[in-house]
Amino acid sequence: MNRMHPQTLLLVLIGAVPLVVAVAGVAAFLLMRAGYGLLFWAILPFVVSMLIIAALGVFLGQAARGRQGPEEPESSQRRSRRRDGV
Repeated sequence: MNRMHPQTLLLVLIGAVPLVVAVAGVAAFLLMRAGYGLLFWAILPFVVSMLIIAALGVFLGQAARGRQGPEEPESSQRRSRRRDGV
């Protein structure tokens, strides 16, 4: 898997968070107008939006880090520590 540029993934996150919050706001308004109680129209959309944003952050963090397989070279810091015996 190729490592993506962190700046691109940051822009995706910055664009997605307001979108998720806007959808949660619309859902809360519609649930309130439909007559649901406070738990359903206020707390549920907030919790669901936080879970979606957290999952998106974890996914984009993994994508930014990428997979470091055996074919990728070691970092210079690791190589120097191995030579020092640390």
